Parts: sequence; structure tokens; C-alpha cells
Amino acid sequence: MSEFPAVLANGFNAIADDLVVRGWSMQPQLLPAELGLALEAQCRQLWQADALTPAAIGRGSDEQVVPDVRGDYTRWLDDCPDHPATADFLGFMAGLRLALNRTLFLGLDTFECHFALYPPGAGYSKHMDRFQDNPLRTVSVVAYLNSQWQPGDGGELRLHLPEGVRDVDPVAGTVAVFLSDSILHEVLPSRCERASLTGWFRRRPDNPLLR
Repeated sequence: MSEFPAVLANGFNAIADDLVVRGWSMQPQLLPAELGLALEAQCRQLWQADALTPAAIGRGSDEQVVPDVRGDYTRWLDDCPDHPATADFLGFMAGLRLALNRTLFLGLDTFECHFALYPPGAGYSKHMDRFQDNPLRTVSVVAYLNSQWQPGDGGELRLHLPEGVRDVDPVAGTVAVFLSDSILHEVLPSRCERASLTGWFRRRPDNPLLR
């Protein structure tokens, strides 16, 4: 981890420790502030340019847009124009992947990620991130980009845990990480525009047909 500042390396190691103990982690101010502001600007520029599309639920022939269930607008990073900020963010995620593989032996191989913007009133009902017919999504990551967020603005990530619910404020710099197959979660309705990068580390497939 010599290529990352000690504060990031320590944050990555704290995430690994949390995943072992409780299956989730919340790290305030882990995303560097300058990078977060650049990513926030990029996300909001895409939104203003109508370059984000309504997110769907389900897969394949069952995929459908249901705003009452999921109200965010998204765009996958690999479908976005090249931008230094997204390249830096992918490098940031590569560092986290290496840390998790080194300490937890998860076999994480790839990372898929999209911008997500929730307009006022939008949320996302309770769900799991791993598809029933595909076990490859292993670790979920949400990096928040809301530099102006204030208590009362809504849009919290609510984790449904054995000991009760835990809400994560979507304030800029916070990174939430959790196991994709075991943490039920939702996004509470937002009262203002809520921006984030949401992604998943995928493990190497045991069966080459599962990709």
C-alpha cells in the first residue's frame, strides 16, 4: 500500500476489520475532499445534461423501472466520458480491492460502478445487492458526493442489522462498505438532490459461465 497515503491505507484496513466482525463499515472523510468535489461536479453535470437514466430493478426480461421502489438516475462509469476524477476514483477502489484481497482472501477480481443521483422525493426500498441467479457480487461500496448535505436533507442509507437499524448520512467523503449477500438496506427518501458513486466488487467466477 505504499502508493497510498497512510490515512487511506489505515482506512482500507479498518474496512477489512469491520467486514470480518460485523459485515459492514462506515468511514467518514475517507474519500479525499478534492476528489469528492470533482466527482460531485461531474455527477451533477451529467444530471443537468440529461445524461443519467432512470434506474431499473430486476434483470433480463424482468428488468423494469418502478420509481416507487427505486427512484435514482444512474450512469455506469465505463459509459462516461474519460475524466481525471473518475480515473482517480477507480485507482482509489483498486487500492481498497487489493487491501481486502490481501487481508480477507476474497478473490475480488473486478469492480463495476455507476453514478447515482436521487432527485427530491426519491428513495430505494429494502433490498439485497446480490442477484439470486449470480453470486459474483461480493462487496458493495457507496461513496457519497454531497458537499452541501445537512441533517434533515434525507437520503440516508439505512442498514437493517441483527441489532437494529443503522443510518449512514450521505455526506461528502463518507464511504460505506458492506457484504452484498447479507446486508439488507434501503435509501430513505431524499429532500434534495443526493449524489453518490455506487459500486460492487465481484469475485472471480468458479464457473466461467457465471460472469
